[in-house]
Amino acid sequence: MTGSKMAKVLRLAQKAQTPVSMKILLDSGTGRLLGRKASGKLKSVNSTAADRELKKLARLQIASFLKREMPIRFAHRVRDLDSLPYGLNTMASIRGIQNDYVRSAEEILNITNDFQEDDTDFKMVLTNIFTRHGDTLIEVARGLQEFEKSPNGIEALKGKQDLSDLREIHSWLNRFFISRIGIRTLIGHYLELHEQVEVPKKDYVGIICSHTSPYEVCLAATHDAQYMCERQYGDAPNVEMLGRIDLTMAYVPSHLYYILFELLKNSMRAVVEHHSHSGTISTLPDIRVVIADGEDNEDVAIKISDLGGGIPRSISERILTYLYTTAGPVSTDLEGLEDFGRENPLAGLGYGLPISKAYLQYFGGDLELMSMDGHGTDSFVHLSRLTDNEELLP
Repeated sequence: MTGSKMAKVLRLAQKAQTPVSMKILLDSGTGRLLGRKASGKLKSVNSTAADRELKKLARLQIASFLKREMPIRFAHRVRDLDSLPYGLNTMASIRGIQNDYVRSAEEILNITNDFQEDDTDFKMVLTNIFTRHGDTLIEVARGLQEFEKSPNGIEALKGKQDLSDLREIHSWLNRFFISRIGIRTLIGHYLELHEQVEVPKKDYVGIICSHTSPYEVCLAATHDAQYMCERQYGDAPNVEMLGRIDLTMAYVPSHLYYILFELLKNSMRAVVEHHSHSGTISTLPDIRVVIADGEDNEDVAIKISDLGGGIPRSISERILTYLYTTAGPVSTDLEGLEDFGRENPLAGLGYGLPISKAYLQYFGGDLELMSMDGHGTDSFVHLSRLTDNEELLP
């Protein structure tokens, strides 16, 4: 990457990012934010044609926003990567991620389409960008492995247990990954709106489902977590679901799935390992999921309770930090891992729980863990019902 390209991107990073909310994503995707000019266009056509035209105009409006916004967000990520502490910014994999963000920003800046009639070219560019950055988390993990073996890394880790003891890196990773969630949410939402032109999905506007059922998402996550647990241990605990199983709300089902899958997977592993050590694996206790909600509540709360032996108090404060894992040694073989894949979503890399928390915080929610060492752990998922919460942008 040339110095002139970097300078151009860093100048772009001086511009402020524009936060959006789930309500804005819903309203823009359904055309509610279009002005009077659009209303005039729709009056002269029949209802079916008007619906298609409305969706087209909505996509063009979103494309126009993304054309302005995405280069700024990419530039912020380039600047963040350049500011990594301990010389981590000099690692080859980190430089590769940085170059990808520069390339993506340039590709959008080179688009001359003003989106008056068509956005096909923009869709193709964003599809390629979305794919290009699909394995960013894997590349970050690779960069951290390179750092551990480097002279800078060896020096920084003197007297430390592992990378999770370097708080500056944890803080940086948290900011970076929340920002990445925002980028992939905006691009993914726009691309899904295009897909839904040909293949409509009931109750969906882009990636948001207006009637997301936490119960149904939890069922899917349970099925997949049990499959992984049975494959690894030969058995898996049952999951009992209680509370507001009839509840629906506006949310991003893919985000909720990842969070619940990660928590259930951890609980199942803890239950099997704890009870195999005590010789009672034939009678695994159930994991209990409670969905709580009230009409006046600002949050929907989901509690996942297990009898998996709990977390020692000495490590409880580290469990939500990046790079700390209880799933055995951190894997050094990154080939074949999928970024948020169902088969093995970065298991053992120390990303699962903090990224789950980042997903929740992105739209105003949170994740809390309460554990009794020797007994079990309660995980509390807080989903904000306030769709006007703006995304969390570091």
